[in-house]
Amino acid sequence: MQHPDEVSRIFSKADEEVIQQSDQKLASFLESKPLFVERFPQFADPFATEWGTATTIARNIPPDYVSVSNQSTETEALMKLMEKGRNLFQTLILYTQLAFPGNAAMVNSMGQPQYEVARVNQLKLPLLLRNAYAVASVPEYKRSLMEVGMKESEIESLATLAEEIINQEIAQQKAKKERTFNAEKRITALNFVWTKMSLVCQCAKLLFQNDALRYNLFLLADGGAQEIIPQPVPVQ
Repeated sequence: MQHPDEVSRIFSKADEEVIQQSDQKLASFLESKPLFVERFPQFADPFATEWGTATTIARNIPPDYVSVSNQSTETEALMKLMEKGRNLFQTLILYTQLAFPGNAAMVNSMGQPQYEVARVNQLKLPLLLRNAYAVASVPEYKRSLMEVGMKESEIESLATLAEEIINQEIAQQKAKKERTFNAEKRITALNFVWTKMSLVCQCAKLLFQNDALRYNLFLLADGGAQEIIPQPVPVQ
């Protein structure tokens, strides 16, 4: 199955600059709207409403640096839980060696052979902790571990920490998806804004060719010659 195409910007200005210019150009357009509509009927309603709505949508979607910050926060929380999980598992192995000296089979049953692979894997580490809990919570094994100093709360934490890691991994993935969704929605809205704005500015060159003041109000540059872009479907 083919993946959907990534949404790309059709402008090179910073997002906030496009929004700021859109506010300015839309205000100027509304002041001269009758003149525009008389010469260019496609600028009649709902042209301005669609333009303003798309600008509002783009403004209300958090910029990417906000989404990055949210994602980083979730990732940092996950890394801390992973570290706690590694420390707890090593604690279990230490007490297993104390409770069952020379018993390699018991150490292996706790999951020691899988540790190196699982230690940095946010999906495998909670599975390792769950399996270790299943073995450590067997009554006779649990009793032996506690007799050499392991706390019952530490044994129970094997299961609870595994659950916390799983839940935090879900939160991290959700933050990543939200970042992608927000970015695509914002770019789609800004592309729509840019299309509306650049079309008006191009038409203003003809409309106000003898009116320097109004002509200058609609000057718009983006690192190259402006081109009239077919109008996209209005943003919902």
